[in-house]
Amino acid sequence: MSKRRKAAAKAKADKAKRRQASRHSSWLRRWPYLAVGGVAAVFIAALFLISGGGSTAAVYPDGYEPPTLGSPDAPVEMVLWEDFQCPFCGRFERETLPLLVRRYGDTGQVRFVWRNFENYGGESRDAAIAAYCAGEQGQFWEFKDTLFREQRGINQGAFSENNLRRFAEEAGLETTAFNACLDGRSYESVIVADKQLGRGEFSVAGTPTFFINGLRVGGAQPIDTFVGIIENALTRAGQ
Repeated sequence: MSKRRKAAAKAKADKAKRRQASRHSSWLRRWPYLAVGGVAAVFIAALFLISGGGSTAAVYPDGYEPPTLGSPDAPVEMVLWEDFQCPFCGRFERETLPLLVRRYGDTGQVRFVWRNFENYGGESRDAAIAAYCAGEQGQFWEFKDTLFREQRGINQGAFSENNLRRFAEEAGLETTAFNACLDGRSYESVIVADKQLGRGEFSVAGTPTFFINGLRVGGAQPIDTFVGIIENALTRAGQ
């Protein structure tokens, strides 16, 4: 081989080595970022699954039925998705719901269904458990009303365990059974299932959210809004 060809071959080989070295160096520079990104992706996915975001399947305890108020044969069903610390829920519960119950619930036209959508953490969850425990003694709706009257900010102690026990005693509940239920926290699975059901099947994102015969109504609307929707639903039902 001539000297010129040998020199050309050597130059080509050197160029290939430099290109390979450059690719290797680039990979080494990018590797830590890729690794961190991969770990972050796995971590986010794990959080998503742990929080229930990876599944919309709601699993309730055997035999569980949500609390209802009104005739089971009512032509209109109004589902309430609420949180016990939600201030707008509190306003609706104190100002609007009692009027709707008197006008439509007591007359057998509307059945009200409660679904818990825990939005604010600790005290919201404790209050919900307490309400379900009161429900074991037939006083879910009465205890719910007490809780909404007692709202005092979010996670500020209004629904401490001591207060919840006091509310039960003042309501005339059998306190030994109530306290055992509260301590057992068996209704946490219901709270989780309700939130999964709300997020999944019904796309609930915040509270309060209502469904009147399937029609979504968001927020604590003026009573005329609810009356109009209910009257239309009654008309469609032939009432």
